[in-house]
Amino acid sequence: MKDKLTHIENKICQLKQKKDRIQTQHAIFLMKEAQKILKEEFSPEVALNILKDNWNAASPSQKEDWKKCDAPFPLPPTESRKKAETRNPAPQQSTKAEVPHHEHP
Repeated sequence: MKDKLTHIENKICQLKQKKDRIQTQHAIFLMKEAQKILKEEFSPEVALNILKDNWNAASPSQKEDWKKCDAPFPLPPTESRKKAETRNPAPQQSTKAEVPHHEHP
């Protein structure tokens, strides 16, 4: 009985550590994304103020829309690329050379 309780306590400890690691990874990802957006203007204070000001200025319906976001966070690399491509599709280039067709009488 004591071994089972010790095992459960160890498992709880491992899960708490895993949760902390995931939260840290999410925080780092969020910071990196903010840096990409704000570029040289980035600072944690600026990013936080932008977030706070936008949240406070948003309508209740906008806040609900934000809360309904069903995308996983952070996006897996392939998912973020797919979403970026659907928002900004690259122009399609033909691999065949276009040959002008002239009709002869």
